[in-house]
Order: sequence, then C-alpha cells, then structure tokens
Amino acid sequence: MAAIKVKLLKGLAGVPADHRLTVVGMGLKTSNSGGLLPDTPQTMGMISKVGYLVSWERVDAPAPAGRKARKKAAARS
Repeated sequence: MAAIKVKLLKGLAGVPADHRLTVVGMGLKTSNSGGLLPDTPQTMGMISKVGYLVSWERVDAPAPAGRKARKKAAARS
C-alpha cells in the first residue's frame, strides 16, 4: 500500500474551526510541518477538504502503522 506525504503550507489563523480540526487530525501542527499518511479514501477526503492549506504527493513508502498495530506491537514486547 502506498503512502501520501502531506505538508501544511499556510498557518491556521482565520481558518474555519472544522478545517482546523481536519488539519490536526492529519497530524499537522504548524506551517511547514509534514507527515506521512496512509493512502485511503478517508485521507483523500481530508485532503480535498483542506486542499487550499496543504500540498501532497504519493510516495512509494510503506504506509505508517495504525494505532491498533502500534498498540499490538507494544503489547508483544
């Protein structure tokens, strides 16, 4: 599965509250912060909602592990 590299281009001042929550849900905090997200329809919906704030590209990197996978791996060790 591919991943999507996302970067926040603008600050969040003057942005509607639901758009701020979407950006925070993507793991972006300040301008020029970036992250790697899984390539899912949910992620693409979030990107289309705040497309004027972010830049994105598909990369051939493994998708980041989800919260459940990280929790399961921590329980094993």
